[in-house]
Amino acid sequence: MRVCLYLEAEKAIARSGFKTAFSQQRRALEQAGVQVVKDPSMSFDILHLHWFGPRSFFLLKRAKQEGRKVIVHAHSIGSYDLKNSFTLSNALAPLYDRYLKYFYDLSDCIFTPSIHAKQFLQSQGLQKPIAVVSNGIDRERFRFCEQKRREFRERFGLERFTVFSAGHIIPRKGVMEFIEVAERLPQFDFVWFGHCWNKLLSFYPEMHKRLSERPANLIMPGFVEDTPDAFAAGDLLLYPSHGETQGMVLLESASLRRPIVLRDLPEYRALGFIHGQNCLMGQTVENFTEQLRQLSEDTALRERVASGAEMLAEANAMEGIGERLKGLYEAVLHDQLVS
Repeated sequence: MRVCLYLEAEKAIARSGFKTAFSQQRRALEQAGVQVVKDPSMSFDILHLHWFGPRSFFLLKRAKQEGRKVIVHAHSIGSYDLKNSFTLSNALAPLYDRYLKYFYDLSDCIFTPSIHAKQFLQSQGLQKPIAVVSNGIDRERFRFCEQKRREFRERFGLERFTVFSAGHIIPRKGVMEFIEVAERLPQFDFVWFGHCWNKLLSFYPEMHKRLSERPANLIMPGFVEDTPDAFAAGDLLLYPSHGETQGMVLLESASLRRPIVLRDLPEYRALGFIHGQNCLMGQTVENFTEQLRQLSEDTALRERVASGAEMLAEANAMEGIGERLKGLYEAVLHDQLVS
C-alpha cells in the first residue's frame, strides 16, 4: 500500500495548523511503516488530500477517474471556523460551506480531527464515511526544557508570571479578549505568538484599534519557529478562540506541561478537556481574568491541571496516530470503512 499525502500551497500555509498536522502525520506514517509519497505524479493506491484548493480539486477528480481511493482531511468544517478570520470571510461563508460540502462529497471518505467536527459535518448532510483522527502531538519535540525556557524569557524580557497564546491574529482566535484580560492584569506579562496579516487581508477596524492601543505588559513577537521553546517561556496558556476543529496549540502546550485556560467549547470537551481536572474553562473576559488569578496563586491547582493536560497529550501522541491511520487506510482500500 502506497499513500500520496498531498498538501496544496504548502509554502503559502507554512505557518498554519494544516501544515503542522500534515508534517506530523507524514512522520507518524513513516514510523508505522506506510509508504508515503508527496508527489501526486508518482504511483499510489490512496490519495490523501490535506487541503481543498483548485489543484487538490483537479487531483481528486483525476484520481477518481482512474479508480483510486481518495481521502480528504477536513481541517476546516466550513463557516464555523471561517467567520471572523479574514476580510469578507463572513460574507463568503455561505459559498464556502457549499463548496466544501461539494468537495468533500467527491471523496471516498473524510478524516477530521475531532468528534465535534465529525458531528458538525454530518449535521450538514454529508453522507460519506467520516473517521476521527487526532492531529496528534510530537511529544519528543514538545518536551519541556528549563534551559530553553530561561533563554526565551530573557530574549522576550519576561520577568513575571507569564500568560501566552498563539495563532493568527484574527478576531476568531479571541485576540481582542486576550488584550482585555492583559489590561485587567497589569501585574502579569502577556505574549501572543502568531502572524498578523496586513489590513487588506484582515480588515477588522476594532481589532486593529485594540492592537494599536494594547497595554505595555502585552508583547506580540509574531510567528516564532521554535514553538516548543517559546511556549515553555510562558507559565500558562490562555486560549480564548471562538471555534476550532481541534486546536493544535492546546496539545502542544499540554505536552509541555503548561496549565491551560480555554473557552468552554464542545470540541474541547470532546477532545477530553475537563474543567478542574486538566484545564479551567470559561466563556467571558471576567471568567478568564479570575481563573488566571486563581492559577497564579494556587500552586496545587496549577500542578493538577498541568499534569492532567500532559496525560491528555500523551493519549494523542504521534505513535498512536500513525497506527490509527494505517488501519484506516487498509479499511478504505478494501471498502470496509464505516462512519
